[in-house]
Amino acid sequence: IIRLFFTSHKKNIDIHPVTLRLVTSLTKLIDTEVRHDYEANKMFLDILTSEQDSTRTLRLMNESNILGKFIPEFQKIVCLMQFDMYHSYTVDEHTIFTISNLHSLKNGKFRDFAPLASKVIQEISSYRCLFVAMLLHDIAKGKRGDHSINGSIVASVVCPRLGLSNDETENVKWLVLHHLLLSKTAFRYELGDPKIIKDFAIQVKTVERLKLLLVLTVADIKGVGPEIWNDWKGSLISDLYIKSLDILQRD
Repeated sequence: IIRLFFTSHKKNIDIHPVTLRLVTSLTKLIDTEVRHDYEANKMFLDILTSEQDSTRTLRLMNESNILGKFIPEFQKIVCLMQFDMYHSYTVDEHTIFTISNLHSLKNGKFRDFAPLASKVIQEISSYRCLFVAMLLHDIAKGKRGDHSINGSIVASVVCPRLGLSNDETENVKWLVLHHLLLSKTAFRYELGDPKIIKDFAIQVKTVERLKLLLVLTVADIKGVGPEIWNDWKGSLISDLYIKSLDILQRD
């Protein structure tokens, strides 16, 4: 079943509706053994981190209930509504939109309104961390408690299963735990205060994490709703990034 979606994505071939209906009726075959199968996890990770936009395949996997069966933690956010004044989509749909946004940043489609993130994504060395963190950033919203903390715990289980190294797993856990750090700091604090910038840089620690966090934040905000992103937010995020980068490079 996983190979069907992998081949469809890799060769850009549609899956016949009859086949999709059959697959949907066989979701019980996705059991613990399949979830821990090396080849199955490698194929799924290849789909997620592919050069070509993976969101069409991920959406098909979600609609046929394969994604939720293969990653049970994802099942809890399927069709989960977010009752606030910002989010326009269910959590699972928002997550898939954010992955699409990463591809749009990478392909230069967002260069007009997010030039810095469009440039920085080309400099990132750990694309696997970026895309896995994007998949998992809101995965714990169906649980009680802080979804960032709970999501980081989920990442510590899912990442090794997908074949990520210890260093990659630590980066993904950090990104999920702190995926709101950049936006909260930029929008809530005085960026003219050197202490605010210094404290932020101390939390981030490395230039690579700063780059990952910038790109993740822009893709996340853009995936909240069609009217959420604006020039004011873009300016504050860029200002915080540039000032923090200066400190981290000097350190």
